Amino acid sequence: MLACTIAVVAGCKSHPLGPYVSPRVIGQVLAADTGQPLQNALVMRGPRSTSNSFGAPPKGAEQMMMKSPAHTDVEGKFSLASERVLSVFRSSGWSELALSVEKSGYRLFETNRPISDATTSSKGDLLLDLGQLFLQPELREGQ
Repeated sequence: MLACTIAVVAGCKSHPLGPYVSPRVIGQVLAADTGQPLQNALVMRGPRSTSNSFGAPPKGAEQMMMKSPAHTDVEGKFSLASERVLSVFRSSGWSELALSVEKSGYRLFETNRPISDATTSSKGDLLLDLGQLFLQPELREGQ
């Protein structure tokens, strides 16, 4: 019985919980007009969504499913942790990552990046380096 328990515990430590559903995402957000880093820009997986398919704000489980965003640091850099799911079977896979970046005074930036661009980091997790992302200033009246 003890040997069986040890084997189960050892097995849990040697295998990840399940397949990746999203790689770790890193990058830097800059102002397109000045090239300066933008601190406290909000970076999140998926498109910016303020409503569900019925036009109402997200509620209950919809809010629980929303992923935590990241904020850029003083150098404009951000990092979103990789995500795994608990699964007995491997998923069929995914091919792209949707990302949105927003900052007051700048236009919303949304992009889709192919997951095939992800590499394996030295820690063994998937890593998608987006490099530099440039936000355009909002247009003001008279421009």
